[in-house]
Parts: sequence; structure tokens; C-alpha cells
Amino acid sequence: MVLISFFLSSCKNGFNFNRNAKDPIVAAVGEKNLFKSEIEGLVHAGTSETDSVAIVDGYIQNWIRENLMVLEAEKNVAADINLDKLVEDYRSSLLVYNFEKRLVDQKLDTIITLAEKKQNYEVNKNQYILSHPIFKCVIAKIPVKVQGMAAVKNALGKSDLTEAMFLFKEKAVYHHIDTAAWMTIEDLVSLIPNGMLKSTDLAKNKVFQDKEKEYEYFVKILAYYDENQIPPFDFIEGKITKSILSERKIQLLKSFRQDLYEKGIADHQFEIFKTE
Repeated sequence: MVLISFFLSSCKNGFNFNRNAKDPIVAAVGEKNLFKSEIEGLVHAGTSETDSVAIVDGYIQNWIRENLMVLEAEKNVAADINLDKLVEDYRSSLLVYNFEKRLVDQKLDTIITLAEKKQNYEVNKNQYILSHPIFKCVIAKIPVKVQGMAAVKNALGKSDLTEAMFLFKEKAVYHHIDTAAWMTIEDLVSLIPNGMLKSTDLAKNKVFQDKEKEYEYFVKILAYYDENQIPPFDFIEGKITKSILSERKIQLLKSFRQDLYEKGIADHQFEIFKTE
């Protein structure tokens, strides 16, 4: 605690550490030391004296707590744990992970054609069976005082929704007119009155109308897939892209490891010793 008090006092005086020490000790736990150089970047120019002290004190206190835990763990390490091997294994894993990440960033082909994605869809679409219904639809929430509700419903009954879209924009306080976006049933029912839609009556091109309080609600179903059905391509295109990239990554690393092994043989980089 004396060292901490010394450091905090130094903070107040503009970090005037002992000039005779090249890198003064700020705090110590057992034989482990925290040096001035490790905390110099914590406080930025313009930070108030009070905030500077709080920032540095917080860092020191956390460092002490962490290293007290490490010290206690070292005292109580299980007899059957080989720490040196664990450290070496962890180091090796970090090296390989970072090398493979850099290799993938540099060499992975991320260009995927639409034809490739559609071919993948045809081969693997049974892996993407829906667990819940999905919809494409348009929605409007219109104040009941607005004139022309019959015109809105009539426009929704047409195959061309241009007129309906215009009326939605003109009259609705809320509208959803993205005809390419898929929704779950949860998404949809959160935007309309309870009981407006029935799961047994969700056919394509069906138009629903319902009133709640001061608003009239309109929904037209443009596309519908029930649970346990194979979803359309555009719903899972993103998943297909990720799947293709993941497979390419696996193959890239597998090929690199094989090439590295064959190079190791050719360059006599390793040998296997027979044991009796």
C-alpha cells in the first residue's frame, strides 16, 4: 500500500517518479512487480487530476487482485498438472491460430457466383428445413379518420401493388412495403392486432383487414412457407454464402498442411525414430 500511495502522490505532482530509477516499481505482489512504464499510457493529456488518480488507482487495484489470485493458484496447483506443457501447448495454439488467420485473410477466395450458391442450395437445401413459418407481406396502419379505406383494400386485391404502395405512403402512420424482406410469425404479429391472422388461413395473396382502437390495419401475404418446409433460396442465401466460405477455408488449410508436410519430407525437415 505504501507503493500505491507513493504512486498516487506522484500522479498529483504530474507523475514525478523517482528520477534515479530507470523504471520505478509502482506496486508489487510477491515477487511480481508492476512498473511505471506499464501504466504510463493510461492517462491522456487533458484528464483532470481527480480522474487521473481514479484511473491509475483502479488499474493498480485490479492488477493487485489479479496477481494475488495468480499467487494463490500457484500455491495450490494440482500435483498432476504440468504447467510447462500447458503453457507450451497454449503458445503453440496461439501461434498456429494467428498464422492460419493471416493465411486465410491473404489467400481465401471470397468471390462466390450466384450459380455456385444456387448449386449449393439444390444439393443442401434439405439441411435448412424451417423451424417456424416465414412470410413476405405488406402492412399498413391507417388512422380510422382517414378517408378511402375501401380504396386501400381494393388496391391490395390487385396483383400490381403500385397503387397500394402509393396509398400506404399517403395515408398510413406506419407501413412495411419491402416486398423482398422475409418475416417470422413473431415479427408479423408484433405489428398488428392480436388475432388478426390465423395460422390456418395464411394463403398467398390473402388480404386481411382489422380495426383496433383508432387504427385500421391491412396485411397482404405475398409469400408464405410453413414450418418443416424447405425455405426459398433468397431466405437462406446468406447462410449458403457462409457455408461455402467455411468449406473453402477448411480446404485451404487442409491443402496448406498437406503441402507443408510434403515439403518437410522433400527438405528432410523431420524424421521418425523407431522405438523398441
